[in-house]
Amino acid sequence: MNNIQLFITSLSEITLSMFILMGSLFFLCVTTFISLQMTRKLKREYQHVKTIREDLKAFSIAAIGVGKRVLQLEQRQRQVIENQQHADKVVTYVEPVNQTYDEAASMARQGQNVESIMKRCGLSHSEAELIFLMNRLDKAS
Repeated sequence: MNNIQLFITSLSEITLSMFILMGSLFFLCVTTFISLQMTRKLKREYQHVKTIREDLKAFSIAAIGVGKRVLQLEQRQRQVIENQQHADKVVTYVEPVNQTYDEAASMARQGQNVESIMKRCGLSHSEAELIFLMNRLDKAS
């Protein structure tokens, strides 16, 4: 009986060792499987991050290009506004002169002399005389 008990005890120890070994192998397989899946998922996520980074870089480059274009347009707009303001000033300065010459021509047609045209319109003697002569020639023709 002693031998039987010893056999059962040794069988129990072998079985227990086998169970422990089988459990360890199972645990190792499960952790390996989980590790492989996590590695695959991590690679996919890394690829996704890489794609997002490339898209962000493209958007940044495009934004810089748009910003430069906006600056160019703003500079062009300022130039146009300055040119328009300058043109408005020129028109403002030219209009009174044209009105003065128109008034001088009207006075010359009415028969006013050169001195009265000079005084009333603020023209030089040469300008008043030229207008006077031009309107005298118009009357003669």
